[in-house]
Amino acid sequence: MGQLGVECISKIKAGDTAAFRELFYAYKDALFGYACKLCRSPEMAEEAVQEVFMKVWINRQQLDPSLSIRAYLYTAIRHCIFNILKKAALDENLRQAVFYHQPVAANTTEDDVNAAELQRMKSRMLDMLPPQRKLIFCLSRIEGLSHEEIAIRLGISKNTVKDQIVKARRFLRQQLLYSIFLF
Repeated sequence: MGQLGVECISKIKAGDTAAFRELFYAYKDALFGYACKLCRSPEMAEEAVQEVFMKVWINRQQLDPSLSIRAYLYTAIRHCIFNILKKAALDENLRQAVFYHQPVAANTTEDDVNAAELQRMKSRMLDMLPPQRKLIFCLSRIEGLSHEEIAIRLGISKNTVKDQIVKARRFLRQQLLYSIFLF
């Protein structure tokens, strides 16, 4: 997983998908391992790695080739995991408090545009899933329901729920990589 050179990061900044692929394969496993240590959840770790690489590609023009991409990626993974954990805690334990104590966000227009583009990309990918698989995935990842709760709600087995989530994640990962490499 050696440090990628300034030239490689410059190529990514310019939109070179082969250089981005090199970055992805150089760091994905190490970032996944680090994320797993932080959250103890392979699913959450995988989600964080995908999100970080998607954001790197979307925001590639802001990359600074003179800075350590390794340090940048590890910091991004840590922030992503903390945000996922914070969201999970808020969803399950502090829902009422969130409605009354919303912090004021100070986002720039560029951040808003990037967030909107990321959300559109996620929505397009989710819409490509078969309806039942999409429903199961959304109940799990967006509403935070357990496999058992989803199975009961939909009248299907827990194994079917698990299988559909695995297939959805695999499909979404492939679509993410495919869409990134098409840029």
